[in-house]
Amino acid sequence: MDTLEKPASRSLTLKSAAAIAVAAIAARFSVDLPDGVAQQFAGAIIDLVTTLGLIGVAIGRTRARGPII
Repeated sequence: MDTLEKPASRSLTLKSAAAIAVAAIAARFSVDLPDGVAQQFAGAIIDLVTTLGLIGVAIGRTRARGPII
């Protein structure tokens, strides 16, 4: 992998946008988040979505290779 390439899940723009969304939702529900919690929560959400996407791809590939019913 080229040194300039990185996965989208490690993008600072994506993480910043997710952290802003988490902070906005917390503010909407009047929840006071400690410093850094929005960034950690956003990172966890990105990791969860990525993992679920990979699981979905694996299930889809398995079903595509099985018998068609």
